[in-house]
Amino acid sequence: MNQQKWLSNVSAYEKSSQSKRAYTRKHNLSYSKFLYWHRKLSDQTPVPDTPDFVPVDIKPPAAPTGNLGVLEFPNGIKLVINSPALLAEIPGLMGL
Repeated sequence: MNQQKWLSNVSAYEKSSQSKRAYTRKHNLSYSKFLYWHRKLSDQTPVPDTPDFVPVDIKPPAAPTGNLGVLEFPNGIKLVINSPALLAEIPGLMGL
């Protein structure tokens, strides 16, 4: 199989939602050769100047409620509690 056919397969794989193993089985391709060509062709792919961005619509809350509390975990994750309903659930979540 020549480079153009591998490029076509790698491109089709990238658009699919399949794993590499599933794609190669479905298309009767050698898995190890596919990995080789995927790596080789991916290294040649130019990086775009600008990243792809997805527009996000951020809406302010209807009425500011303020924070009722913050739980900070040892790994640095913080849970900001700004809802009385969530605050009422904390004891049950913690087994209290």
